[in-house]
Amino acid sequence: MSRAYRGTKGFLMPLNLFIIGPSGCGKSTQAKLIADKYSLTHISMGQLLRDEIAAGSGFGLEAKTYIDKGVPVPDDLVFDVLVNKLKNINYQNFIIDGFPRVLNQGKIIEYFLKKQSLPFSLLIHLTIDFNEVVRRRQKAGESFQDATRSDNTPEAIVNRQKILYESNIDPILDYFKSKNILFEVDGNRPIEPIFTDICLAIDNI
Repeated sequence: MSRAYRGTKGFLMPLNLFIIGPSGCGKSTQAKLIADKYSLTHISMGQLLRDEIAAGSGFGLEAKTYIDKGVPVPDDLVFDVLVNKLKNINYQNFIIDGFPRVLNQGKIIEYFLKKQSLPFSLLIHLTIDFNEVVRRRQKAGESFQDATRSDNTPEAIVNRQKILYESNIDPILDYFKSKNILFEVDGNRPIEPIFTDICLAIDNI
C-alpha cells in the first residue's frame, strides 16, 4: 500500500519534497531526518549518479563522459536517471536532495509529476553564509585543492562555487516562490532547530 501524508486540509496525499542548498549547508543531513520522520524514500541526486557510474549502467557510462570532461551532465540525462529511480516507488513519497540544480530541471520534474497527477509538494532551500560553508567543509576535512588554479585557497574555491551556485539558484527560487511552494530556512544554525522549522513548514502544506 502506498504511503500518504495527511496535510492541513485533512485528506491523504503523497508527499514529494525537494531540498537544495550549497555544498556544506547540511541538506543531506536534513533530508535523512525528514525521510525518517515522514516515512519517505531519500534520494541523493549526486549519490544516484555515482551509483549509476559505479554499476556501469548505460546511464552511468553516458554521465561519466560528461563528468570526465568537467562539464555538467545534461538535464535530460539527469532526469532519465531520476525517473528510473522514482518508478520503483511509484513516483511518490520521496525527498530528493541536490535537485533541481537549474530551473529547467525544476520545470521538467514539476511537469512530469503533474502528468502523473502527483504533487510537487515543497521545495526547501537551506540558506547559509559563505564563511560558514568554509568552516564546515574544513572541519569535515574536505580537500580544497584545484590544480588548475593558482588562487586555490579554501575561500577562493568556495567563492567561485558560490557565484556559480547563485547564478543557477535565483531563477529556481523565483519560480517556485511564485507558485507558493518554496520554503527557505536559515542553515547557519544547529541541526535541530533547522529540522524543527522544516517540519513545521511540511505540516502546514
